[in-house]
Amino acid sequence: MDEHLAGLLGLDLDDVQTSNAADDTEAIMMLVETLVRHRKTCRITQKQVALAMETSQSAVSDFERLGGDPRLSTIMRYARAVGMAVAIKAHVVDEPGLSERWEPLAHSAEVVPVARGQRGAA
Repeated sequence: MDEHLAGLLGLDLDDVQTSNAADDTEAIMMLVETLVRHRKTCRITQKQVALAMETSQSAVSDFERLGGDPRLSTIMRYARAVGMAVAIKAHVVDEPGLSERWEPLAHSAEVVPVARGQRGAA
């Protein structure tokens, strides 16, 4: 997060928890921006994404507007709707190099059924 913006918002980026939260928010915003850019590059409309996600075009528009806090499941559904996938991994923050050695602990290729009809929100 920009230090000037943090100052205007009254955030202390020297505080570890605040800094970590800002980093997490920035990462999510960058991910959503990447997905939206891909959608536009592929000339996929919001309406097409909405159909694939079983939601409304306005919900897709709301999702694409930065500043929200989308659920991980929504990010993953949007990614699939635009022909992408999101990879997730967890690692211990304080152990350097662990992310390079990370291996999944569990994996499931099982398809999760989706209820018919529209979902309330993206």
